[in-house]
Amino acid sequence: MTTRNGFAAPSFHATLVHSTRLVGGLVVGLMVGLLAVAPAAAADWSYKAPVAPSTYTSDFGMRFWYGSGKTGKTLFDDTGALTVSRLSYDSFSIFTAEGFTRFDLSSGWFLKGYAGGGALLGGQLKDEDFPPVITPYSATLSPIKNSSMSYGSADLGFKLVRGGDFYIGAFAGYHFMRQSVSAYGCTQVATNPDVCVPTIPDSIKVISQNNNWHSLRVGIDAAVELDRRWKLSVDAAWLPYVWLAGADAHWLRIGTSPGDFSGPVPEDGHGWGYQIDSFLSYRVNDFMSVGLGGRYWHMQASGHTHFENHVVGVTAVPQVVNWKTDNYGVFLQSSVKLGPHGLFGGN
Repeated sequence: MTTRNGFAAPSFHATLVHSTRLVGGLVVGLMVGLLAVAPAAAADWSYKAPVAPSTYTSDFGMRFWYGSGKTGKTLFDDTGALTVSRLSYDSFSIFTAEGFTRFDLSSGWFLKGYAGGGALLGGQLKDEDFPPVITPYSATLSPIKNSSMSYGSADLGFKLVRGGDFYIGAFAGYHFMRQSVSAYGCTQVATNPDVCVPTIPDSIKVISQNNNWHSLRVGIDAAVELDRRWKLSVDAAWLPYVWLAGADAHWLRIGTSPGDFSGPVPEDGHGWGYQIDSFLSYRVNDFMSVGLGGRYWHMQASGHTHFENHVVGVTAVPQVVNWKTDNYGVFLQSSVKLGPHGLFGGN
């Protein structure tokens, strides 16, 4: 599918191939970097076949994420050939806190996860409508306010290769992210005389979007101790299957007159993505560590906006929609490590 916007590539297949190569290259590069500082002698390497675990260790901690994000959609007609509108929620700041935990068994299996949420501050919505559906071209700006994000992840994995001070493991799991963004006020910045003319004040909510992103994760989890105190960790995940469930509310168009929306309009889609988290930690003592890291999350989906039964007095049909979201930034973390402890009541 060909689009005229910054959210979709020339075709889904081409984007998938290109992104697979990109993420694959990033993962390989990260692994090479880790191995470069891992023990060079072959004797330091060992392959551990699965055995019954006898002990486990656990980690518990908190993270504070400061970053930036953008999300947006391009809406087409029911055939997907004609671009109707584009909504770009751009340049909002991310302020979230999250708790995380990890359990490592002596056999090499591990279970890890996190959950968090917080505020999305600043940024603006650019809402564009294109001829011939709306003539002339319309572009409006609205500040983003009262918005939020929550998320969580759970993974099960196994350490494929282990040395005295490093490991490389693989995992599979599930990720959830909910973004709720709201735009207030409206100012026309193009030439359309009918949309947001006169300007609508910022005290009035005009559009809200609530998106739930569900993702399957497969990836590489690796860490290497640089010395007795410092450790570099990498979590790189490919999201082979992403599904989106969302709802768009144009508040000034919800009503009972013909052509009005009867309420928020549901949207769906399926796609792919990737997530990279990496951090450098410092072990303060045998139990406590602090660290600084960075992350980049990307997800996109193609599906439909379901206008059917949601437009008053009009026999509407589903229209093709493409969604994309990018979230990135830095985080501070602290954690406490407990163990090793014996399993099943052992020492």
